[in-house]
Amino acid sequence: MNWLGLILRWFHLVAAITAVGGTIFMRFALLPSVQSLADDARKSLHEQVRSRWAKVVMACIAFLLISGLTNYILFILEMKTPPWADWKSSFGSMYHMVFGIKFLAALAIFFIASALVGRSAALKPIRDNAKTWMTINVVLALQNVQLSSVLQITHTGPTFPKATTTETASTGDSHG
Repeated sequence: MNWLGLILRWFHLVAAITAVGGTIFMRFALLPSVQSLADDARKSLHEQVRSRWAKVVMACIAFLLISGLTNYILFILEMKTPPWADWKSSFGSMYHMVFGIKFLAALAIFFIASALVGRSAALKPIRDNAKTWMTINVVLALQNVQLSSVLQITHTGPTFPKATTTETASTGDSHG
């Protein structure tokens, strides 16, 4: 078992769940709820949430980039071994194309998320239209989850022949 790959995948999934779930919560629960607050109370709450959420967003982006790129490199290295030849001819180009789309979409998601929690005057129009940009980010994030599923399905690896009955009996392995 590749423990590094497993740990990195776990970090990747936790960061993605946190970022996507947090964005969905902010867009569909928090944002509509604060509309009923007085202007000063809304601005105060917004700043408190923004300052805390910004740290979470930046940590998630860091974990996603580090774990995602490391997992991809580890996969590429593993894929270069002889048992993966059949997989490469069947799924290789599709896998890389989907990964590329997913990576570019992730960069857009990271930019929008950073703009929404940042303080840059140049990106204030994005923050002023937070509802629209959060909706776009939710759609992009859910699309990336879907692309991740496509990658996982195609990431089956080489097929090894099943053990024969005599091999199973001699090794005591009943799993085949």
